[in-house]
Amino acid sequence: MGGFTPPIPQDDSDWEIRVAVLLSLFLQMILIFVGPVRKRSSSPVPRFLVWSCYLLADWVADLALGLLLNNMGNIGGKSSSSSSVSQLHAVGLKRGPSAAVSNADGSSSPIIFAFWTPFLLLHLGGPDTITAYSLEDNELWLRHLIGLLFELFSASVIFFCSLKGNPMIPATVLMFVVGIIKYGECTYSLYSGSVDGFRENILGPPDPGPNYAKLMTDPGRPGARRGHAPAGEEHHPGGAQAYDFFLIFRRLFVNLILSYKERKISQAYFLGRADVTNTPARAFQVIEVELNFIYDMVYTKAPVAHKKAGCVLRFLASACLVSSLLIFFFHRDKGGILRVDVAITYALLLGGLALDTAALAMLLSSHRMLVLLEKTRRLAWLETAVRSVRPQLRRWSERTSQLNLVSYCLGKPDPSGGVLRRRLGGPRVVRALARVAETLRVREIFDDFFFIRREPISCRQGQGESQVQQKGPLLKFVFDGLKARAVKANEEEHCRGEGVLEQLHDRIMEKLKQSTREAAGKDEHDAVIEEKVKEKLAVLKGSVNAVKKEFDDSLLLWHIATDLCCGSTEPTETAYEMKLIGETLSEYMLYLLIKQPEMLLATAGIGLLRYRDTCAEAKWFFESAAAWDPDHGDARRMLLSVNTTEAPSAVKGDRCKSVLFDGVILAKALRDLGEDLMWEVVANVWGEMLTYAAGKCRGSTHVRQLSRGGELITMVWFLMAHMGLGDMYRIHEGDAKAKLIVRDQ
Repeated sequence: MGGFTPPIPQDDSDWEIRVAVLLSLFLQMILIFVGPVRKRSSSPVPRFLVWSCYLLADWVADLALGLLLNNMGNIGGKSSSSSSVSQLHAVGLKRGPSAAVSNADGSSSPIIFAFWTPFLLLHLGGPDTITAYSLEDNELWLRHLIGLLFELFSASVIFFCSLKGNPMIPATVLMFVVGIIKYGECTYSLYSGSVDGFRENILGPPDPGPNYAKLMTDPGRPGARRGHAPAGEEHHPGGAQAYDFFLIFRRLFVNLILSYKERKISQAYFLGRADVTNTPARAFQVIEVELNFIYDMVYTKAPVAHKKAGCVLRFLASACLVSSLLIFFFHRDKGGILRVDVAITYALLLGGLALDTAALAMLLSSHRMLVLLEKTRRLAWLETAVRSVRPQLRRWSERTSQLNLVSYCLGKPDPSGGVLRRRLGGPRVVRALARVAETLRVREIFDDFFFIRREPISCRQGQGESQVQQKGPLLKFVFDGLKARAVKANEEEHCRGEGVLEQLHDRIMEKLKQSTREAAGKDEHDAVIEEKVKEKLAVLKGSVNAVKKEFDDSLLLWHIATDLCCGSTEPTETAYEMKLIGETLSEYMLYLLIKQPEMLLATAGIGLLRYRDTCAEAKWFFESAAAWDPDHGDARRMLLSVNTTEAPSAVKGDRCKSVLFDGVILAKALRDLGEDLMWEVVANVWGEMLTYAAGKCRGSTHVRQLSRGGELITMVWFLMAHMGLGDMYRIHEGDAKAKLIVRDQ
């Protein structure tokens, strides 16, 4: 077998090649284990680690391949540019100590480098746990395919240049097969995770419906009365049930619609089964597993790994890898190869096997595989064994990011955010660092570190699959609210607080009258008191009115008011849980408005403009007391002490978009309701705002958040869809009409 003449040899870079190849393997080992971390953490630090390794892995593999391509004239040949091709081949064929000496003194590159080339293709294919860092990476699958062709061409050039001096040709060919399979798997997974690929995979063949012509000419034929068998009547336990729903609801993530038949199937499980309706943890567990299926389909090699063709290709790749290892192990003449190169070759071969073994272990313990074992009676024992050794990890971050406007304007981050934040959290230090961050244009990163907290929203108890027994008061509150809406069948109602005020109208009026009368003098006329009560009620209703207030305006108003309500007297035991829920949702929704505006109705422009103007007015207001360095409690008292008998817009005009003192007016009205009713109103208004925003967010936006630890709003949106709430159900059953036509005949 003859090769073609290599180009003029370049300067020797043997150690650069060795380091690059080993570093490429090292990054693959890191990525396969840290890749899944990003779906369980909303902190920017783990995501930065994954992002860095993801970019470095491809860059280092490309660098190593480039070094080999640049040095291919040296592989097995002298470095002198005046050497003839025959001299190059002669040196390349050297064996024994003389060849080792030749390699050591830099006169030629080791011929074993040619055997390393296909390993770089394997590394460029990436590990199973991460193929795309973001959705945009999936859309570039065609560029990845073209990259495969160019990388394969470059590796082939290196291989053919070393044919005459390469004693490992069979093993090299086998490794080329492995590299092409791995790179091809990655490319196909990227395509499957793209919008077009995902939609193509989930859409079945076109449905022409019943044959109208035949039904009209022969209405008595037996097939005319046949309808679809009612799906979903058989409910599989655990992950199998989640997989069945995943096959239905995955359409929502590419903004497709569902039928009312599928709605009934889902409602039968989430609203018709006592073990689900009485235990919100079970419902959320199904939702979490479904979202994990979506994550795997979009960001990993699951589209390949769970197909028969993929299993065959994986078996072939592993067999080729083992065969290459055996060929190299039993290769007699290793004397001409430096010991360091022998060690690196074994590291590459054994590292490849280790990556395959880890991928197989992760595949066997994946939710999808457990579903398959769960549905196969003969393999039930294996499913039990896998569950017993499978580590119980979070399926998403189970945290909500919190941002408080008053703390941000004071320049005093919450000290509960970590040791480093407590040590660097002094107001002067924070303000100095903020100025530096502003100068370096990294203020967003600075704010993320100092002012955004991530609070857990679930409690873990128990062992094994029953570990999550309690989802915390917030998730239970959300579940109960959605269940009540679904049972009333008012899914067309898109309330963002109006529903709560309407439902509690009588109690609110009674409390406002009582508090207003107590605050007024004995000589105050009933008509005046009645007028004040109407004004306060108008403030409450106007703050959530969809006609008068845009959504981001209402959100900022209620965030400020909720924070000021926290400065009242200690809540009763009944109101304490509502207070925690109200505070958590208030700061979470502000975080979404400022840091994730695409997930809310508000555009980044007007919502951010209102927030900036409000912050500017708050900072200017707090500067009047800067000499005595007010804390959060002092700031609340300062704001509540301001005279707000006139509306801010009537005094300042509407040029400034700040809603700071509008929020103060709303807070004063809420505080007149008393602790119990006040926090009941606040928590339920925030609950409606959350579900309102969740229902308006596009499915593709929710998919993007799955690689960032997930969001509570995504869980709420998906749960709403399963309970039949939302506007994604638009297709009626067509076969029912066909059956009616037949019966009318």
